[in-house]
Order: sequence, then structure tokens, then C-alpha cells
Amino acid sequence: MTTEQRVTVTQQGQVGIILPPDVILEEARIAARALADVVSKKKKPVIMNGEQYLEFEDLQLLGQFYHYTVRTGDAVPVEVDGVKGAKAHADLIDMRTGLYVGGAEAYCMRDEEHWNTRPKYEWQGEGDNRKRFKVGDDIVPWFQLASMAQTRAGAKAFRNRLAWVVVLAGYRPTPAEEMTEGTVSEMVKERRTVDKSSHYCPVHDVNFFKSGRMKNYAHPVEGTKEWCNEPDETPEPASQPAKSTASPTEEKTEGKPPDKVKKGKRDTKSLKTIEQLAHALRDDFGLSYAEQWKELNISDWNGLAVTPAEAYIQIASAKE
Repeated sequence: MTTEQRVTVTQQGQVGIILPPDVILEEARIAARALADVVSKKKKPVIMNGEQYLEFEDLQLLGQFYHYTVRTGDAVPVEVDGVKGAKAHADLIDMRTGLYVGGAEAYCMRDEEHWNTRPKYEWQGEGDNRKRFKVGDDIVPWFQLASMAQTRAGAKAFRNRLAWVVVLAGYRPTPAEEMTEGTVSEMVKERRTVDKSSHYCPVHDVNFFKSGRMKNYAHPVEGTKEWCNEPDETPEPASQPAKSTASPTEEKTEGKPPDKVKKGKRDTKSLKTIEQLAHALRDDFGLSYAEQWKELNISDWNGLAVTPAEAYIQIASAKE
């Protein structure tokens, strides 16, 4: 023990050591760097408005550095201003002494987005023609609300004690589970959010990411072994073909095919998925995803009531 450290005895008779501020800060910086090293490797980070938020498991890791854990009680049904939901309490415990050092309460209510009803999907078709269709909505079961209330309470208990270290690591202090904005991705369920301003895939409603040896931004397609690659945001315009003296018949058979498909002349039989449709409309007509939805009079791809081939023909006809 250094001369700068002071020994203190609590009312419970426990002996503790009070460290000077500079030592506390240096230890916190070490914890923050270790936390950031792990979180930076996450494949599906929680990002909102360009800033990253930590999830419950990230805060659990940080808690281990300080020998903290949470003890969550049973969730109970509640009704607030006529809205039903679940409420839970969590205690923050010092694992070295077993003493209570903090806690928090949290709710999960049915007026939150995705916590009353959620879209119900079914897969139809075979092979390459297999597609996912929305067939209605399901009521979110109460036990899922209860589980989220417990998760939020545990995350908040860590946050109340360790938010200052989270900020040192460069993250927002609010746990991701407390964020209820309408940016939650169905692809990654209730505890993920997406940032629609950067590297966003509106086809699957999830962010593209790049890590490790990946050369480009991409994301795995849920339920398959395939990946969706982020298209080039600024594709080069097709160069003007040189005038040819060959006959029309010769022009069709000679030379290599062009890099870009002539507008409206794509073989629509190859358009079997929404992903293929979105990329084709971008390449052939220069339409952003938002512009594609406007042309099709839908707010997102879940509202597409025709096949990808029919949607392409609809836009191609309008552009002629």
C-alpha cells in the first residue's frame, strides 16, 4: 500500500481502500481500453445517429473488471396510464463481499415499437424461388416483455455505477436496451438498432459492416449462408458506345456484352429476390433505394405486393 492510499472501515465492518483520483482514472482507462478492444470486434454493433451503444453483455464484461454482477428479481405485470407491460428490479452486487452496491428498475411496455405486435413471416416456394412473405402480425407474449424488463434493469444497474468508464471508452452511456426509437431491425430482433444514415441495407433492414480481412462492406442474409454486399454508392456512368458500321445482326452477335444492362432491357427472369431487384434498379436507372420505393408507391420492401420481375417492368415502363 502506498502512502497515498487510505484505509477505511464501513459501517458493516468491512475494510476498504480509498485510492487517489489519478490512480482511479488510470485503472479506468485500462478497463476502458480492454472493453473497447472487445466491443470493436462485434459483428453487429448497436449504432444510432452515428454513435455506438453498449448492450447488456458488454456491460456485464465491464462489470467483471470491477468484480460487479447483477441479481435480477422476478418481473411483474404493470399498467401505466392504461398501457400494460412488465417491470423488473436488479441489484448490483460486489462479488468480493456480497454487498449491495446499487440497483435499478426498468420497464418494457406494449406501447413501445415492436413490443405489442410484430410481423409474422412465412417462407414459401422452393430453391431459388423461395421467398419470405408477411402473413400477418403476432401479439408479443408477456414473457418476452418480462425478459426485456429484466435485461434493461440489469443493464441500467451497471450503467448507474459504471457509465463514466463507458464514456471513457468512447461509447454512449445509455444501454442499448433502453433505446426505443423506431430504428430497431427485425433482422437482428429487439435488441439491435441500425443507423440508416451510413452503410445501411434497406433490402434487409440492417447495417453493412466491414471487419477483419473483409475488403468491402457486407452483411450475412438471415436464414441463409449467403452475404449481401453493399453496392457502389456512386457507380460510374456507362460510357457512350462507339458508332459501329456493322449491321444490326452483327451488332447483336459480335463483341463482348456491355458492363451495364441497357435501361429497361434486362432479362427479368433473373430477378428472383428483392436484393436482385434493388441492385438492378440502382444499376439500370440510377435510383436510390428511397427513389425505388417512391416509384413503386411503397414505404419499404415489406409493402411490395408484386414479384421482383413485375416491379422492375413497372419501373422500366414508366421510364420509357
